[in-house]
Amino acid sequence: MDEGGESACRLERVCPECGRLRERPGPEPCENCGATGDDPPRGAGRTYPGDS
Repeated sequence: MDEGGESACRLERVCPECGRLRERPGPEPCENCGATGDDPPRGAGRTYPGDS
């Protein structure tokens, strides 16, 4: 029986801020939300589109 889902090898491409898959792994900003590894965590005074 086949089980669905994404391969675990894509884990390094998941953005820690928005949770979406990035085009490429690495230190470049996320092309979905613009977050970088240097950004403060969500809720630490940073605003995001759609936050109210």
